[in-house]
Parts: sequence; C-alpha cells; structure tokens
Amino acid sequence: MTDFKKRLWLDLGIALFLVIALLMGIFFFKGNINDYLLRITQARRVLADQTSRVYNEAILETQYNSKAKNYLNILESAIPSYDDLINLNQSLQTLANQYQMTYAFSFAGETEATKDSLGSIGFSLVLGGTDARTSLSFLKTMETFKYLNTINNLSLRSDEKGFTMTLKGRVYYR
Repeated sequence: MTDFKKRLWLDLGIALFLVIALLMGIFFFKGNINDYLLRITQARRVLADQTSRVYNEAILETQYNSKAKNYLNILESAIPSYDDLINLNQSLQTLANQYQMTYAFSFAGETEATKDSLGSIGFSLVLGGTDARTSLSFLKTMETFKYLNTINNLSLRSDEKGFTMTLKGRVYYR
C-alpha cells in the first residue's frame, strides 16, 4: 500500500473511532439526561416547598411576636402557676371582707395539669351577708377575679338573719 492509502485508512480509522465514541457518548448522555432532568425537577420541587415553609414560618413568627405573645402574656397572668395559688384562700377572704360577708373556705379536690390541659383546684365557699344584693355583687366580682375560675354550683338561702350563699367552683392553673 502506498503512503497515501495508509494515511487515508489511518485518518478514516481515527475519524470512524471518533464518530463511534461520539455516538456512544450521545447514547450514554441521552439515557442519563432524562434521569438528571427528573432529579433536577424533584430538587426544584423540594426547594420550592422548603422556601414556602420558611416563608410561612417567618409569617407565623411575625404574627406571634406582634400579637400572640401579648395574648399569651395575658393568659399567663390570668392562669397562674400552681405555686401562685398558695394565697387563694386569703384572696377570696379579702374579697369577701370587701363586701362585709362572713366567710368559710375549704378545698374540694384537685386535678393535675397535663401538657394539653390546665389543672384545677376545687373550692367551696360559704358566705353570709345581710342582703341579696351583696351576694350578687360578690358573684359579679368573681367573674373578674384575678384567677380564671368557674362556679359549678351555687345556692342562695335566706332567713330572718340574712342571706347565706354556698359556692362550689374551680380555679385553674398551668
């Protein structure tokens, strides 16, 4: 073979090798492009979801700092801790004394506070007064008492000496 033919076959072989290598690369990358495209699409969705969550959390934090924190402080002041109720008897007695009522207090059971619910301490009050208006005024004041409370049972009796009011209720704590 002549030099020219050798050179031509060599150049054609190199060109054929390059074309085959190029075709193999195209087929390889074509098969992987769909996989990479799917991965990129999924990564974009995850990124969009995370961005949305971060945005929503930022909004919630702003709302908490601007409004909910104040309401939480109000609730915490209205709902005392268990230790703050140590003076419950004295607080109720002071209230009864303001209305010039006789006073008898007793505890009536306790419900423990849990993670999801408030605890409560039951109480029973027997109050005496000279007229019904005093008893009703005392009840009105209990609505705005410094601790969150409920009155479960109320009885009012009158006789020639005056009125006797018996209250059974609960004071809540956190």
